[in-house]
Amino acid sequence: MLEKDNQFNIFPSHFGLRKYIQYYNIVFPEKDTFLPQYTLMPNACGTLSLAFDGNGVKAELWGASLTPIPLGREPNRYHILLLIQLSPYGLYQMIRQSQAEFADKRLSLADVDYELYKLLHQAFVVSETTGGLVNACEKILYQRMEKQAVSDALLFAVAYISGRHGQTQVQEVARQSGYSERHLNRLFLTQIGMNVKNYARLIRFNYVLKQIQTSPCFFAALSQQAGYFDQAHFDKDFKAISGVTPQQYLETMSDFYYDGTEIYPIISL
Repeated sequence: MLEKDNQFNIFPSHFGLRKYIQYYNIVFPEKDTFLPQYTLMPNACGTLSLAFDGNGVKAELWGASLTPIPLGREPNRYHILLLIQLSPYGLYQMIRQSQAEFADKRLSLADVDYELYKLLHQAFVVSETTGGLVNACEKILYQRMEKQAVSDALLFAVAYISGRHGQTQVQEVARQSGYSERHLNRLFLTQIGMNVKNYARLIRFNYVLKQIQTSPCFFAALSQQAGYFDQAHFDKDFKAISGVTPQQYLETMSDFYYDGTEIYPIISL
């Protein structure tokens, strides 16, 4: 378990869950923890969110994000939040419904999967410790792992794209996987919520964010390192995804959330 101020990141204890769940993020917000401009950077991962405001539990499904998510002060209203951060195909494995319907959306979990909602809600209500809450959720979610729903072709393509930090073309992914571009795009839309091109674009974008966070920033060199034609293309793509230029991001990083994960950014409040 990792502690960070008023939040805890707990990694799955079941080996079978680690492919689908990155970790459980538990947060105890304070009055001014989150500022009005607080924004989550886009990524290809879904999230299950449970939040207690003192009266009841709000349970939501967050689809894969293709655009920034402005949260502002919203998290400050809750006493405790549990965010189950999934891998890009983890949400499909959990609920086995087309992810194209959920991309860039926040939906009531009860409306999407009432059985899962009831089980997670009950675990949230009866658990007395954070460890107990996570253990209860693990048991519930592990039951969804009995049979793999995610395609082997998609798993291969995801690993191939991630291993190259998104610097690849759809045609090359198709050639390496032995499947047609059309088939791969259909799999990605259904099981992740976006096509192959957008997925690779987000992987490359988050690779860039990691470099900005962890090393001295020379954007001309970084654009070349990330495989852009020139810095102008780099700047344009960065702003199209994040809503700000690379320089603006560098100057206001505290307004955004990026955890520095090796391949996938972590949605965390």
